[in-house]
Amino acid sequence: MIDAEERLWAGSGNLITGGPYTWHITDLDQRRHFSVTYTPPAPVEDVEATEDICMAQLQKKNVDQLGDGVYGIRFSEPDGPITMSTNQEEDDVTWYVNSHPLAALELPFPVKTVYLESLTEAVFKYWFMENGMFRTWYELNSWSRLPRDHPHIVPFDSVVLNNVTGGIVGFTTLFIPGGTLKDNNATTRPFRLRWFEQLLSVVDDLNYQYGMMHQDIAARNIVIDEEDNLRIFDFNYSIMIDKHYTPHRDDIKGVIFTLYEIITLDEHFRELPHEEQDAEALLQMEWQKHPEVMLDSDVTEFRSVLDAWVTNRKEKEFKPMDSWVQWPWMPKPPLGPVLKYGPNGEVTGKEMKPVQVVIRKHLVQMGEPYWEWERPASYLLGDALQKGDAGKEANMLPVGERLNGVQTDCDSTDICAVP
Repeated sequence: MIDAEERLWAGSGNLITGGPYTWHITDLDQRRHFSVTYTPPAPVEDVEATEDICMAQLQKKNVDQLGDGVYGIRFSEPDGPITMSTNQEEDDVTWYVNSHPLAALELPFPVKTVYLESLTEAVFKYWFMENGMFRTWYELNSWSRLPRDHPHIVPFDSVVLNNVTGGIVGFTTLFIPGGTLKDNNATTRPFRLRWFEQLLSVVDDLNYQYGMMHQDIAARNIVIDEEDNLRIFDFNYSIMIDKHYTPHRDDIKGVIFTLYEIITLDEHFRELPHEEQDAEALLQMEWQKHPEVMLDSDVTEFRSVLDAWVTNRKEKEFKPMDSWVQWPWMPKPPLGPVLKYGPNGEVTGKEMKPVQVVIRKHLVQMGEPYWEWERPASYLLGDALQKGDAGKEANMLPVGERLNGVQTDCDSTDICAVP
């Protein structure tokens, strides 16, 4: 579930001098867009501050309870009443990423695909805002090229296509139950030296055998599978070493900070920008185990293994190999339907143009089909699953070749569950 303070995001707005002040706010939990308009009795001095006022008003009026047909709200006092808008033509600010076709991935092998409409609850790794397109595209391309039988990498499963145009909207991976090392840290079960050695092994494989830098090694991106082995996931910051390597985000730093945080529960060192995070200074410190943390070996043993690995890594160079994975840059946007305007601004028809996003109310005006991102609020989904109302297994029929012989039922924002 998304934290309340991170749930709402204002990506754009329409701030007229003297008011009204309209912000286009995205609810990242329900995947809904709202037009929130603040019309104060007098102009405000700090126009940018109206963003916080609009988000607070939307949150205060319980965004979870706004009906499906509500596209926006209006108010004149921060603590006053609101008026809800159901006028799609004026207040629907929903837009969709103009999805690339499957061929744009340039995968040299067949891949399993599933349609968005086949998912019981579409909570998988995907993008629905232009801001996140590149990062998720890059992650899909890198993760899908890693071996699915690696014992310490969560396996990639399928590419998800929207059911309207057949374009790419995201992907699923195998679900590893039990939560991450961040969710279930060493205060709930002993952290094993063997798991740490497995982490070092998979990082070496990624860096040297596959030519990839993960760049986000952290307890939140590590799980322990049902066979008691460590697996890593979340490749949205991964890069090709021979093209984009930077020492500021080297996986050696990630490993050092991760082990330190597991042992001490102290995460403040990574609050700094990456270029200011000093892993070498951390290695010179004496690490004090948090009183509630459980380890299956002494801290000195963990440090000994880490120090030997760091020393060895500093003596090795990256040498390109045939096994290094390569993937294409995100291509130019595909053709999408857009309104065509005359010399006086009147709508004269529609045309196909390369566009990053398509606007829902324009699609409606053009009579074009569209898919829907909207989903129930997290707490409503949880209630439904407990009652069995939404707990049916998804009928995820692949339209491409199956690679790993499993079908998945979505369970979280990053990984999806095996039924």
